[in-house]
Amino acid sequence: MRNRLKPGREAAMAEEFGLGQLMARWEIVEGRDVGEQIDALLEPAYAAGWLPHGHESVDAILLGEQYHLGGAEDTRRMAEVAGVSGADRVVDLACYIGGPARQLARDYGAEVVGVDISPVHVEVAEALTRLTGLGDRVRFVCASAEAVPEPDGSFTVAWSQCSFPADLSWLVEMDRLLAPGGRLAFTGVIRRSAASDPELPSLEEMAERAAGLGYRIICAEDISEMDLEHGWLPARRKLEENEAHYRRMMGPDWVRRAYESLDRDIEEWRSGKMGNGRIVAVK
Repeated sequence: MRNRLKPGREAAMAEEFGLGQLMARWEIVEGRDVGEQIDALLEPAYAAGWLPHGHESVDAILLGEQYHLGGAEDTRRMAEVAGVSGADRVVDLACYIGGPARQLARDYGAEVVGVDISPVHVEVAEALTRLTGLGDRVRFVCASAEAVPEPDGSFTVAWSQCSFPADLSWLVEMDRLLAPGGRLAFTGVIRRSAASDPELPSLEEMAERAAGLGYRIICAEDISEMDLEHGWLPARRKLEENEAHYRRMMGPDWVRRAYESLDRDIEEWRSGKMGNGRIVAVK
């Protein structure tokens, strides 16, 4: 893993600068992989516990800018199924620091409004979006996904990745925000054959809930195997290949807990206890 920071500097930088001062020092070097640079810029914020705001997450540190299983590849696949284009206005619920929002704007030309309940996430998302020159296509709103301060019917795509609540309650707000002919596009945890949690929705229940609101389902897909191959397994390889780096950055206890967490998730995915589903539907 290439890193702009010298090994062991992440925690020291976080102590020396507040988050705002740290972001003011960020820069992107032309000719180098932008995603790798962004992930390196974020590492002091992870080391300080600033991200994700309010809780610890092994996954966030290892997945980086695209804090959801499958990363940019998952975003690309869902965008293509949903037919996202430059004609679209997209609302991204629980957008975190805006990785998918920027990808939809950069790769498909869409106008995107990212919504996240954390002011820290929104502040970082805005800084990264300015840094990557996408401020004219992407903006962010600090709000609950259940009460987005945007007009009825003002979007053509309502989007969310890997943050969808098990009770599917966000569907009502997505429906309010979507214009006629708009598309739902979201991924979330589903109940699979060996699941022990009866409160998780099955893929079929997800699709039925959307259909019950009057949507025509164009994709109801179990993406668990894809998320295992493009999400959990690469995250574990990244940890293993860069273990010394993460020991310096986060400490040995974090590394131990990271292995335990990843191995548990991988086992649950492989055994059919947990998984993710994707729904794309037309209003």
